[in-house]
Formats: sequence, C-alpha cells, structure tokens
Amino acid sequence: MSTTMNSRTVVDKTTESYYISYRRNLLAVGVMWAIFVVCLAIINVVVVAQPQWIGDTSSSPGVGFFGLIRYCQLYQTGTNLVCDGRLDDFSTILNDAFRAATVMSGLAALLALTTIVLMILFFFVRTPEWVFRICGTVLAVTCLFSLLGCVIYPSGWDHAKVRSVCGSNADKFNPGSCGIRWAFILAILSIFDSLVLAILAFVLGSRFAKLRPLATGTPGAGPMNGDKHSRPQSEVNSAYADDLYHNPATTPRVATLEPANFGDDFTDISFNTAAKSTRSKNFQL
Repeated sequence: MSTTMNSRTVVDKTTESYYISYRRNLLAVGVMWAIFVVCLAIINVVVVAQPQWIGDTSSSPGVGFFGLIRYCQLYQTGTNLVCDGRLDDFSTILNDAFRAATVMSGLAALLALTTIVLMILFFFVRTPEWVFRICGTVLAVTCLFSLLGCVIYPSGWDHAKVRSVCGSNADKFNPGSCGIRWAFILAILSIFDSLVLAILAFVLGSRFAKLRPLATGTPGAGPMNGDKHSRPQSEVNSAYADDLYHNPATTPRVATLEPANFGDDFTDISFNTAAKSTRSKNFQL
C-alpha cells in the first residue's frame, strides 16, 4: 500500500511539473504571437497609407510614384511633386482597380486591428483556446483580403497617369519602366505573415485545449489527473463524499484496541504468589 501511494505521488509530481512547463512554454509562444499580430496590423496600416507601391526608375520617362490611394507626380512645369488622392473621396483614386485594391487592403488592416482588440479577451477567460480560434479565423480572412489587394492592384497599371511616369509600355500587370517599391513588398509579406499567424493561432488553440484534461483531471491518475481520494475535500463532489464516508462498504475499518480484562484469575495469581512468598520467608526463619 505504501509503495502504491509513493508511486502515485511521484506520477502526480511529474504530471504537475510537465503541466507547468508545458503551459509556460505555450504562454511564451502566445506572447510572441501577440507581438507579431501587432506588427502585422502596423504593416497593413502603413501599406494602405504609403504611396510607394510602384515608382519611377532611372529609365522612366517621368518622375513619380503610386500607391493605393495617393499618387505623386512631377510635372514638367514644376520642381515639386504634386500629390493627389484622398481616402474620404474615392473619386480622386485613379481607377476602379486601385479602388478595389484599396478596399481589400483597408479591410485587411481593419481586421488586423480587430485581432488586437480581440486579444483583450485573454484577460477575462480561463480557457483561451476559443479566443485563439477566433483570432485565427480573423487572420485567415485578413490573409485573403491582403492577397486580393495585391492581385487586383496591378490591373490598374494601364492608367494614363501611370503610363506618363512608367512609359507607354506600362499595362495591366506590367509596370513598364517603373519598379516595385517597398510598400508593395510589405503588402506581399503581410500575406504570408497573416497566414503563418493564423495557422499558429489555431495550433495554440489546440494546444491549450489539450491542457484542459491535465488541469481538470481524468479519473484514476492522482491529484493532477482527477483521483478523488487524493484531492482536497473542497474539490470532491459532496454526493461522492457522502457515499464514501457513510457507505459501510467503502468506509475504512480501523482496528481498535480494548484494555485486557484478566478478571478473577489475575487476583488469584497475585494471591497465590504472595502466599508462596510468605511461606518461603517462614521456612528460612
């Protein structure tokens, strides 16, 4: 019995140590995931705001650069770049392709920011797996919108203003003599970033779900795994406790020791011993 209890204690301590280490590692990965989600949201906002998707090169006939909303161009009569395009007035955006790309990329940025808001729920729940799953779904949709924005945007490169900077050979999905700039590269990176973060969110959700049996326990494996005999009394179901301690079949039997009663025999033995002692003394005298 003692060997069984000792082995059970060792198993319980090992399980508890594994549970604490596993949960600590998951929390560290979760914090890193949250940091990268914040970075993703910043990247998406910058991608929408910056007019640096494509721009002139040394071989371009004109000087200028283009983004989703804004575009800047240097006219022959001036020395400063003239920029146009406003988010509150879609008619100032060059063409329908740029408008559609703006909507897709803007929704991606909005969903990335929504993921940050959803992360506040981690402070109010004890089982975060469903929060990870919601965030993973939102990030997957973010990835889709970012992909659509990057695919739709090049179909607007046949606009006259784009050709005035990039040359007459500029066409749909052909930037002509212009080059891809850093904002477009960031937009492409955000696709893979949101995809990886979405997959990681689902993985973390499944891992935290696997921690629940270790935390709540399964019958027959000690205090970490749900052994009712080794749990504190406050955690044991009252009906089970009543059955355990009031059922004669399950109530532990404790051996009791009663004082020995020698009765009259002890008196007789004492009297005979005293008589023999007296006779011995008389005989010596």
